This record gives sequence, structure tokens and C-alpha cells, in this order.
Amino acid sequence: MLSNSCRRTHRASRGLAGGVRSERGQALFETGLVVLIFVGLLLALVEFGRAFMLSNVVTNAARVGARLAAIAPGAQRDPNGVILSGYVTTIEDTVEAEIAALDPVLASAATVLVTQDAGPPPTVEVRVTGSFDALFNYLGTSSFPVDRSVTFPDQGRDG
Repeated sequence: MLSNSCRRTHRASRGLAGGVRSERGQALFETGLVVLIFVGLLLALVEFGRAFMLSNVVTNAARVGARLAAIAPGAQRDPNGVILSGYVTTIEDTVEAEIAALDPVLASAATVLVTQDAGPPPTVEVRVTGSFDALFNYLGTSSFPVDRSVTFPDQGRDG
């Protein structure tokens, strides 16, 4: 039979072991919570980084289109200097191809609008609108809208 001092020691060691087990469980829970928060932030970082990148791609594609419109050759213009519809289609196709190199879905859903202003000074504007799908349905956001425009002076038209 155990003496009183042995019983106290036995109880104390059981209490100590239960305390260590409880602290290990708490540490595991806290680690899991921190990992979930970290993964959530990482997904948000990837999503918004991609959104920023695609926004830059659309802006660059609009810039390429505006530059093509600004330097449209005389053969692609009417007597008033207005760009012919066939060349406008070429500009739109070029802008869509620039976007499609990175995101074909966005390119097929994008709307490209080429406009000219007689000025003064005469300008051309290329506007690209659309939206691209989110990688993750983060905070209920399934897509991001894109609306970019670039304006250049129209070098093929007298102002």
C-alpha cells in the first residue's frame, strides 16, 4: 500500500502531466490558427498581385493600340484623316492579342473601343473594359473589373 507522501507525489505528477498535455493542445490550436491566417493572407496577396498584373497588361495593350491608331498611315484614313473601320478592327484585334497572350478569357470578354477627337489637338483614345475571374473566391469576390484608357496625339491628322 502507498504511503501518504507517495500518494501526494503520484497525484502531483499526474497533474503535471495533464498540464503539459493541456499546454501542448493549446499550442497546437494556436499554431493552426496562425497557419490559417497566414494562408488566407498569402491567397489574398496572390489574388491581388495577379489583379494588379492583369491591370498592367490591359493598360499596356491599350497603349499599343493607341500608338497604332496615332501613327495610322494615310492609306488607312479617309480624306478627313479619320481612321478607316478596317484598320480600327486591326487595332482592336491587336489589343485583344496582347491581352490574350496572358489571359485568353479576359481577351475574349474585353471590349476595345477606338475613338478619335478632332481636337485641337487631334487625339486618339483606346479604351479597354471587361472583367477577369478571380483565382479564389476570396471574400465573395468572383471577378475584378478592368477599365483602362490611353490617349495619344493623332500624328496622322492635321490639327
